[in-house]
Amino acid sequence: MSAQRWLWTSLVVLGAAVAVSAPVYGVFGEQGRIGPGFMPLAAGLVLAVLSAAQLRHPVAEAEPEQAGVDDAGRTPARRAWILRRVLVLLVAAVALVPVVGLVWAFAGLVLLISTWLEGRNLLSSLVFSAAAGAVVWVIFGVLLAVPLPTGLIGI
Repeated sequence: MSAQRWLWTSLVVLGAAVAVSAPVYGVFGEQGRIGPGFMPLAAGLVLAVLSAAQLRHPVAEAEPEQAGVDDAGRTPARRAWILRRVLVLLVAAVALVPVVGLVWAFAGLVLLISTWLEGRNLLSSLVFSAAAGAVVWVIFGVLLAVPLPTGLIGI
């Protein structure tokens, strides 16, 4: 079995284990509201199903002259450089949550990743990051009624 097959198989098992253990925390709460076990259940099911779908596809072999270069033309060294920057930006965004709030920190993280690391157009990146922040706010702040950190500015 190839390394990719092992990876997808282990992700199927991990997702299934998370989904099976989620009801312990309560999937639904009072009055049919979502409980603390709903998110692990949904995430575990999605992980298991998508990983199982990947198992159905044949393992693609890289062409010798293009080995290691992804569809966007990035080499392994470039991907590692991007990953290191994303991790640093993620830590900075988490550190900024008490100052600017969760939604603003998340939107800023998306903006920096899409413009600086991915080289996208500034206008489209602004629209995308605003939409991403709005989606986070609507899902967690409005629909799930989770109190989100607002930071010092209180927005």
